[in-house]
Amino acid sequence: MGITVKVMENGRMVLPVAIRRQLGLEKGGTLILEESDHAVTLRTLEQTLDKVRATFAQYADLPGTSVDDFLANRRADSGE
Repeated sequence: MGITVKVMENGRMVLPVAIRRQLGLEKGGTLILEESDHAVTLRTLEQTLDKVRATFAQYADLPGTSVDDFLANRRADSGE
């Protein structure tokens, strides 16, 4: 689905109310803008955090990546 918005002379644009409601955006809300090859993606802060969490979740179960493993390695390195 494509929605047309106009970019004003000062670079501002208005997101339609339906989109703001769908995303739960209120006055003063924060969006993260990501630029890629020929596109711009707008995400809410929560959507961005979910994306980061999903990225890191894939590494959570790798051997040696737990906090306990990290602390054990630090102790071994320091000779404790």
